[in-house]
Amino acid sequence: MVEYIDPRNGRPFPPFKPGDGNVPYPTIDGIPVLTLEPRSVLAHIPRNAPFPDVRRADVPDAITPHLQPAMLGAPDGLGAWFRELGDGTPDSVASAFGVRYAPPGPALDVGCGVGAMTRRMATSGRATWAFDWNPDAVVLAKRLLTGALPGVLLPTHKGGLKKVKVPIRPITQNLEFCIAEAAKPPFAQGVFAWVNVNSRVDELGDSIAEVLVACAELLMPGGLLTFSTQHSYAHGAEEGAHPPEDDFLAVIGEVGLKVIDQKDRIPSVIRHYDRCYEVRFVHCIVARR
Repeated sequence: MVEYIDPRNGRPFPPFKPGDGNVPYPTIDGIPVLTLEPRSVLAHIPRNAPFPDVRRADVPDAITPHLQPAMLGAPDGLGAWFRELGDGTPDSVASAFGVRYAPPGPALDVGCGVGAMTRRMATSGRATWAFDWNPDAVVLAKRLLTGALPGVLLPTHKGGLKKVKVPIRPITQNLEFCIAEAAKPPFAQGVFAWVNVNSRVDELGDSIAEVLVACAELLMPGGLLTFSTQHSYAHGAEEGAHPPEDDFLAVIGEVGLKVIDQKDRIPSVIRHYDRCYEVRFVHCIVARR
């Protein structure tokens, strides 16, 4: 089992076992908090409610990230386009990269959000770890993927909600979550065969290089790093702004990784509610140590 490394002293944590009261770090909903200041995270403990507030998890809803565009029910021409896309999402592209190129061994989803990519990594047959800085997102991801959440609330219109059953087959083994920082992942170097970085890497600002370096160090020889960037298509991006891919590729080269494949303009669909959809186009990159 992969060991947790305490970022405060560099020593390994013992393997986390749910229900063990002797663990030397706090937990939220059974999830270890492995940050430089773990106690400060406890202020964000989610509500003990059957339907967690997804707004605290920073997503419009918990289900859409797990669905193919064709399953979103969009009307008219948009719906027809979604059906044509099939499962052609950034997560499916990154997952296909991992299945094709990554050597045998455990996987890690950095910035897991509500666990859409985590689910793909785990169901590919790998022991999978996932973490995010947002405790609400991690708690929601764990509940969704392990079958602990029977239903969720889905927005139907502005101010409207409906209860839906979680359309995800529970994952009952080889899946572990923690709360941690992307620039200081609490794992030993060289232990993962595949590391995925969430597509919101663009929002990290000056920390992008630090995060990519930290994630690259987690890879075993021959290990794979996958990530996506939605730089020039995201809300608020300045027209003609310098795309950061060249900067990403330069960092990747400096840490000893080699880009082996990439795909551009992969549509990412965000469902805000019925008849309100946002489409962003992202660039998926895969590099090998």
